[in-house]
Amino acid sequence: MAEYREIQGAAVQSLASNTGTIEGQIWYDTANNAFKLQSISTIGTFATAPSLPVARTGGPMFSVGSTQDAVLSAGANPAGPPPDYTTRTDVYDGTSWTAGNPITTAARNSVASGGASTAAAKMVGGFSGTTGGDNTVEDYDGTCFTAAPVMTKGTEGAAGFGTQTAMVVSAGGPISPAPQQTDEWNGVSWSTVNPTGRTAQTGASSGTLTAGLWSGGFKNYPGTIVITDSSSYDGTSWTANNAMNTAKGSQSPTTTGTPAASAVFGGNLRPGITNQTELYDGTSWSNTTTLPAARENGGGAGTQAACLISGGSAPSPTNTVLEWTGPGVAVTKTITTT
Repeated sequence: MAEYREIQGAAVQSLASNTGTIEGQIWYDTANNAFKLQSISTIGTFATAPSLPVARTGGPMFSVGSTQDAVLSAGANPAGPPPDYTTRTDVYDGTSWTAGNPITTAARNSVASGGASTAAAKMVGGFSGTTGGDNTVEDYDGTCFTAAPVMTKGTEGAAGFGTQTAMVVSAGGPISPAPQQTDEWNGVSWSTVNPTGRTAQTGASSGTLTAGLWSGGFKNYPGTIVITDSSSYDGTSWTANNAMNTAKGSQSPTTTGTPAASAVFGGNLRPGITNQTELYDGTSWSNTTTLPAARENGGGAGTQAACLISGGSAPSPTNTVLEWTGPGVAVTKTITTT
């Protein structure tokens, strides 16, 4: 049988941290007086993060790149009496939430760009009491929201992905059946493209202008039928993917990274809500570690490897926030002996 030295090319090292270690390496952690193993996670895990200052549901989240450390939560339904939408925003720095400057129009069920930075984000549509949904658009520069050119139609609970200068918004409500219209923003104006997009609303969406994903949702408004449909957008047209394992709408999605490595958390089963987590690998969906508790309509920000899930309904509006670490991520394990 081969010895550790022969496999790794060196004896067990003494290190004060895991900097420079590789998968499969064992070392002695001199800072904590313990043997450690560098490994790769095989399942995803959830950890509790600092709570939102106030409970709310149905608000978009913007994230910076693939981190959980720079997130903006905007708008949504507060846990209070009508009118049940708010202008409130909160900013997360990886440690705590602080109140940000408000959006200009109170709204819920808007759609947000994912993008590479909260300093260049876009928030589209939603519901602020306007029949037919809002066509309002707001840009965020890292400090303030300002009004931007409006959409070609009003929409609520649509699919949306991309950046402040290149974004897709498709379908949504609040009419039945949900419209199939897809609109693109090119940094200057909105245009309607490929009218055969999704016929659904409040599904989960993520990606870029030329590589987007939408999954699940409600077939009509106000949403009496949930679907397992999953579709990809290539910048021109939608293509049907393999279906999700469970029909549901109002999931919390990953927003950045690639559609071929996406995840959705929770959702509404009509009736009831779920704690399910599903991962997409570019071909098929698989069930994995469930949420600690069922929730729907929460915010999602990040990637399949590292995502922040905030707020939502469980079933009442909640301020709880979770950090998700996906499978395939480097982890350090302590070796114990008895």
